[in-house]
Amino acid sequence: MKYNCSTERGFKLVYKLADDSGLVLSRYGEYLYKNVIIFAPSVEEFGGDLSVEKLTEFVDDGGNVLVAASEQSGDALREFASECGFEVDEEGASVIDHLNYDVSDAGDHTTILTSARNLIDAPIIVGAKKSAPLIYRGTGLLADKENPLVLHLLSAESTAYSYNPEQAVKEYPHAVGRETLLIAALQARNNARVVFSGSLHFFSDE
Repeated sequence: MKYNCSTERGFKLVYKLADDSGLVLSRYGEYLYKNVIIFAPSVEEFGGDLSVEKLTEFVDDGGNVLVAASEQSGDALREFASECGFEVDEEGASVIDHLNYDVSDAGDHTTILTSARNLIDAPIIVGAKKSAPLIYRGTGLLADKENPLVLHLLSAESTAYSYNPEQAVKEYPHAVGRETLLIAALQARNNARVVFSGSLHFFSDE
């Protein structure tokens, strides 16, 4: 199903399924879009002419991409994240915080709270200073520390870690404390931007 609408910021939105056989970013050498939003965390392979390689070319040519991952992220998102200097934690892993969790949490402490002070100190990116904590349910991200183009937009509290909540912790988690990124971004040298969130729920009205 495809439909268009205009938003108050003047963007026209085109909605398509991630495995739509008609997916294409460009035609006759011209890009059809300036921005791409991927809210399909579990997709293993994109449909049509879309691929990780095509998305990377899109960014290289100045396009912007917003991606929401999850605890069950598919290979397509993991591969694209790697191309951008991020790493999505293992399948099934959630960010867990036994001290900072929301009252709506089901008991596994994966609906966590993180202070607004853990947002990047850049009002032009995140807006004015906030006081209320942010609710997050999703997986953890790691960033390439040697990549100067990667921005840590939102990190977890020092008491958090990313691990499969259904398994006993027998190995050191991949992401621990404030090294656990919840949202990260890449600002490429051509000024293109890629934003990765480890949570699709973060964008919900709930």
